[in-house]
Amino acid sequence: MQPANLGEVREALSCVVGDADRAGEIIDRIREQINKAPPRKERFDLNAAINEVIVLARSVTNRNGVSVQTRLSAGLVPVLGDRVQLQQVFLNLILNAAEAMGPVEEGPRELLISTEEDQAGAVVAMRDSGPGIDPEHLDRVFDAFFTTKPSGTGMGLSICRSIIHAHGGRLWVETNEPRGVVFQFTLPGAEREELTTPPQASLPTGEPRKHIV
Repeated sequence: MQPANLGEVREALSCVVGDADRAGEIIDRIREQINKAPPRKERFDLNAAINEVIVLARSVTNRNGVSVQTRLSAGLVPVLGDRVQLQQVFLNLILNAAEAMGPVEEGPRELLISTEEDQAGAVVAMRDSGPGIDPEHLDRVFDAFFTTKPSGTGMGLSICRSIIHAHGGRLWVETNEPRGVVFQFTLPGAEREELTTPPQASLPTGEPRKHIV
């Protein structure tokens, strides 16, 4: 363009740098897992981490015609954990939901992501309007190598559950009404986690809002 839109160029380059940084962090975590290094733990804003992942998944949700909405609890307690690992869980669940809803021809394709606080910390729920999962398979979806997708490996949900368990939470799935499924998981609040972690084990360091995607 003449004159060049330097503001747009700076924004694009900033996105490139941000994506490169995230890719580098993911590779670092994979290396640490291979070397059996202890997980990194830091206090972070769960709602902000979820919003970042929604942006990352935009191309897939757009391609599958999925409307992403959020109902994120204001003032949610910070959580203590490996932000990158947990964002991989968020991303996997969002992509699974989007791909499941892609073939749906009748009715809306909607994904509602919500957070709320409970006595233990935070609860995250992801409700989709896809075809759902056969009730006979609900107890097996987290088993390694079990998959309901033709091209699936059966490892994604198993790894997600392992990550959530390593953070002191739990991950489960239920039938959503009137259709689809809801994946939910808990994460301990940072204050609770810090109080219950032995000193020698300490580690360094409303209404749904519609996203335009």
